[in-house]
Amino acid sequence: MINKYIVYGRVQGVGFRYFVYKLSEKLKFNGSVKNLPDGSVEIVIDSNRQEEILKEIKKGNFFSHVENIIKTETLELSYDDFKILY
Repeated sequence: MINKYIVYGRVQGVGFRYFVYKLSEKLKFNGSVKNLPDGSVEIVIDSNRQEEILKEIKKGNFFSHVENIIKTETLELSYDDFKILY
């Protein structure tokens, strides 16, 4: 299952993308993460363990503060790894 999420809160300029990248290594999922112009972060998760991953993303890192996560769409793509997009 591949879903796209938008994460709102203090998630830019605090190492949040790198946190999600390291989480992808730990929990073994593919996808991508990128900053959006409005200050939110877009995360694409390619995994059957979406709820477990989202639970960890909600915790964030020491500097971030996740206020809300919105699922925006389900994708028909396939990811071979995890990338930080710029």
